[in-house]
Amino acid sequence: MTGSSAEYRNLYIHVPFCRGKCGYCAFYSHPEPDPALMDAWLERIRGDLQRAEPGLQEVHSVYFGGGTPSLLPEKTLRELFLAVSRHVRLTSEAEVTMEATPESVTPEKCAAAAGFVNRVSMGVQSFSAELLRNALRRPMEPGTAERALELWRSEAGIGNLGIDLIFGLPGETVARWESDLRHAVELPIRHISAYSLMIEEGTPMAGTGYEPGEAQTADMWETAGSFLAAHGFPRYEISNYAKEGFQARHNQNIWHGETYLGLGPSASGFDGTDRFTEPPSLSRWLAGEPPERDAIPRERRLREIFIMGLRTVRGWSAGEFQKASGSAADFPELDGAERAGLIERGPGDEVRPTAKGLAFWNDLAEMLL
Repeated sequence: MTGSSAEYRNLYIHVPFCRGKCGYCAFYSHPEPDPALMDAWLERIRGDLQRAEPGLQEVHSVYFGGGTPSLLPEKTLRELFLAVSRHVRLTSEAEVTMEATPESVTPEKCAAAAGFVNRVSMGVQSFSAELLRNALRRPMEPGTAERALELWRSEAGIGNLGIDLIFGLPGETVARWESDLRHAVELPIRHISAYSLMIEEGTPMAGTGYEPGEAQTADMWETAGSFLAAHGFPRYEISNYAKEGFQARHNQNIWHGETYLGLGPSASGFDGTDRFTEPPSLSRWLAGEPPERDAIPRERRLREIFIMGLRTVRGWSAGEFQKASGSAADFPELDGAERAGLIERGPGDEVRPTAKGLAFWNDLAEMLL
């Protein structure tokens, strides 16, 4: 852990344990949920929280990501939440999110989260058993996601529920994708993340030779935007959709330049100046290997923060970037981006991406970086 003397507005804790490696997953995970390793991980997290406590006195959001946080035993979850409660002072409106997989959710784990976690993001990926099994190497019985959502509601009293979906899978059609979207909007959820499949080096799918077709995935992205908006889930970020008032606050805080402390193997943080990333290895992290620090010139960092805010539909409101960074958004490249139809500008330094700017955000990022 580094930057412990900084003041952090958000906290991310990486739970690396998984039962296996999904075909698409590029996040660091440890595929052996050994109880002794879980205990060692928790003990290190406790120590890091205690050391960082002076900088965790006004925290807006906590996010338990993974890996599979819901794979932790009930007892470990309770101890983890107790440690965060003991060392972190949350604001009255703080958002506390926990990632989960449907098949790992139990009444006991939901009860452990009750009263502390107030938002759940569940990795469903697809409602097609065939696509889950063949494309993602993740067998899941029909109805598992629905049962898990009901447990979160009945056993934990959590109504702020969301799911993740993936499109562009091998063998998937636009019609099949729309069927998944239709299924999703019928569920008792408030948030949907819909990601295009990315084949990254080192993942099980990397050796298959499959690449999602650009034209088809663009069509699926457009389909998601129009379909979900028509059913009460307007897009608020390139890959995220939510009912009004249920946009993920943790992610929006990070996209708009707030500081965040990352704990756990592979976790990243930002102290307002530098980014740092813990070693992507449970054994190296437990051994105390220091994080890698990403220190770059201030001008470059300001541009990074600015372009991340343009991932969101609202972009930057007047005065917001100045407040977040201490600098005005007077980048000369914005004139060219506006002429290209990628951004719109309003009063003061208000800037937001157009629909084209969201669809071609990578091009926009290249212009500004």
